[in-house]
Amino acid sequence: MNERSLKVLEQYDLEIISTRRGRGSYICETDQGWKQLWSFTGSEKKLAFQNRILKGLRESGYEQVDLIQENREGGLVVKDWEDNRYVMKDCFPGRECSPSSEKDILEAVENLARLHLLLRFPGEEREYCGQMLSEELEAKNRELKKVRAFVRRREPKHSFEQLFLQSFTEFFDQALAVEKQAKESCSRQELEEQIQRGTLCHGDYHYHHVLFLNPGVATVHFEKCRFDFPVQDLYQFMRKILEKQGWEPGLGERMLDAYDRIRRLPEAELKILRLRMAYPEKFWKLANHYYGSRKAWIPVRYQQKLELLNRQQKQKNNFLKILE
Repeated sequence: MNERSLKVLEQYDLEIISTRRGRGSYICETDQGWKQLWSFTGSEKKLAFQNRILKGLRESGYEQVDLIQENREGGLVVKDWEDNRYVMKDCFPGRECSPSSEKDILEAVENLARLHLLLRFPGEEREYCGQMLSEELEAKNRELKKVRAFVRRREPKHSFEQLFLQSFTEFFDQALAVEKQAKESCSRQELEEQIQRGTLCHGDYHYHHVLFLNPGVATVHFEKCRFDFPVQDLYQFMRKILEKQGWEPGLGERMLDAYDRIRRLPEAELKILRLRMAYPEKFWKLANHYYGSRKAWIPVRYQQKLELLNRQQKQKNNFLKILE
């Protein structure tokens, strides 16, 4: 995005007071508050679905979400002279949740629980639905096997590749065990009931997307929202925080308590949380990134991350005991 992109601002019924660069965007001070102009490459149909959810949240009393601004013609997307597409969203001048601050972490969990109490909007958008957990894990495990076969054929092997093969059996056994449990205990009917009730999850809830204001909390970037179990958000947030905090069991328990005080997790969602937490997601992600990268030069950070994963196994297992 460059300064010529700002010409598209004329397509909005707004008075622009000032503009400045943001992270991959332009932040605009307007007569209707702060707005943010973003490049857009997604589906306009999904964008309309997303905005329906955001309007519903505001009508339900959860106002601090990045609603998409309509242009003068009532559309959500504007184009420049080269047909590049943009969207403008409400913007909140606040600070991101800090993954090293327990106060921030617990407030973000409470915010998520309040959000989940409101995220229920029945509709006909059947294409925006979550996947069966067993099917997702089966696909990931096939990918792990493919990466292992590739690494085995590589000669000479980089030190990361050697460590990957040494570590593979332990992580893959965990992955297969979780897949097996998911097939045995997670039914399609449970997911279908969530979809029928219109229960949604944010889809990408992590500390970058939680903003602390003065006062209040804003939740942004609903691009991946879908009909699914709300606990998918709690899992994603907790996993990323706990990875950074060395899987500290006490913190994990306090996060669960903070969520449970506002929204009690049904047994079906607790089951999903246990299974997802037990799956070696970080190992799968690392394997996936490695396989999709240029193999002529393997970043040092790949090996550092794998070494950290191996060191954290005991701490993670201690955390998983509190979910039993």
